[in-house]
Amino acid sequence: MAHKHPNVRSKPYSIFISLVISALLLASCGLLSSPAATPVPPSPTPQVGAATQAPVVASSPTPLDTPQPPTDTPQVVLDTPTSLPSPTPLMVQSNVATALPVSTPQLTTGTFSLITGTTAGVIQGTVQAGQVLSYSLGAGQAQPLTLIMNSPNNDVTLGVLDPGGNVLLSTASKERSWQMALPSTGLYTVQVIDGSVADSFTLTIKLPVVVSFASGTSSIALTGTTVNGYLFSYSLNCAAGQTMSAALAQPTSTATIDIYGLTSGTLVDASAGDNSWSGILPQTQDYIIEVVPANNQVINYNLTVSCTGTPGNNYVPYSPPTNNPSSGGQLYFFPDETMSVVQGNIAPGQMVTYRVSAKQYQALILIVGSPNGDAVLGVIDPSGNQMLDPVDQRTYWQWTLPMSGLYTIQVVGGITSEPFTLTTKVAPVLTYPADGQSIYQYRTTVRGLIKSYAFRLSAGVVMTLSLNVPATVAWLDVFGVQTGSILNASARATTWTGTMPSTQEYVVEVIPGGTMSAYTLTISNP
Repeated sequence: MAHKHPNVRSKPYSIFISLVISALLLASCGLLSSPAATPVPPSPTPQVGAATQAPVVASSPTPLDTPQPPTDTPQVVLDTPTSLPSPTPLMVQSNVATALPVSTPQLTTGTFSLITGTTAGVIQGTVQAGQVLSYSLGAGQAQPLTLIMNSPNNDVTLGVLDPGGNVLLSTASKERSWQMALPSTGLYTVQVIDGSVADSFTLTIKLPVVVSFASGTSSIALTGTTVNGYLFSYSLNCAAGQTMSAALAQPTSTATIDIYGLTSGTLVDASAGDNSWSGILPQTQDYIIEVVPANNQVINYNLTVSCTGTPGNNYVPYSPPTNNPSSGGQLYFFPDETMSVVQGNIAPGQMVTYRVSAKQYQALILIVGSPNGDAVLGVIDPSGNQMLDPVDQRTYWQWTLPMSGLYTIQVVGGITSEPFTLTTKVAPVLTYPADGQSIYQYRTTVRGLIKSYAFRLSAGVVMTLSLNVPATVAWLDVFGVQTGSILNASARATTWTGTMPSTQEYVVEVIPGGTMSAYTLTISNP
């Protein structure tokens, strides 16, 4: 199914050197009569390696009923972080896939490598009913990975495993398009799964190059070549409210630009035929800027991108649409934050789904609030198991997570349409040093968000906590994930010593008294 490409221009280096040496020898003997012919390389084909076997992920335990919520929900925050501390997947726009010029021959399984000098590639093939094809792909930490699947029957779907075998995209999700900023450097496994009948498929893979502004600057000049006629993608993080400007030095008859947010979607589409754009950014996130050559041309380009202005000024915060059950998308956390708050509207019986990346043994706390109390929660683990069923009618839930991966949070509407607020807290797990000394956390609360920390402690262990700020600045909250409140935030305590009632995960929270509070938290285990 390979297609010959009209712009094959590369020359194998070793053959070229051999020809030069031969020509010199012949010339020295007076025998050189005509130039040697240049060999034509084959169409680009990714390297194929050994098949990758998907690991088996154990199902999660049935969560226990958890008591009293530890804290109230703070002020709602609608924007997103300046960096991505965790994977950030979301459904992607599919129109950019059409910009890729050629497809590669069918691979049943193996290692897929992008052609040198490109940021995109295509695999075409056929998958049998119920079959799973696995492809390995090397990528770097924080690099966005975009996958777009097309098949005649729309029956072929995707799965993704990280380098450690953790599920990032469950095959049970039946997704046909997906993207994320990758959590680590390594070899990722992309799974292609068929449904009820054999089907052909086209899998588009994109790995933009991550770029950033030099210190003290707000602009970057990028130059390159659209090797083999492929588009070239860059990833750049900019803040909500800033003005982004992108200008391509080439005429629109030669190349155009495509810009979209990793979570918010298209800002300018290549089909609009623009080679420049300027606008106020809706969210703090990674933005993908693509150079799309016209008619799959091989061109040299010069692209200048800038993000200027003070974040947060003169912009309307992005809010995902709420009239579609799948519109929730990815939950984000500000850098060094453990809490996210989103608002939306939900219709009777509607389900809005959100995704959050978390690690094994972290504590996940969910609170949903609505005027009529109709909105309730559901939770699905990375392997597709239902941890919390919406039929339980829970508006508050917490649990120690059984595995690392991407968790799905469901908000389900009741009998009336109403707004809702979803508070999500993911507490990182801290451990005491081997020498038994205290743990110190030097942090600042931002935008009034609570800071949460998790510990696994045995029954009878004594914990001592101390905040170095007055109770008007910040105070403590302590609870067991299974047993509930130990120190309630209403006490506004800045110091506490207590004995752990059972062996479980405990969460310590710093509750800010304002939007920004610098503090030192000392955790001791005498």
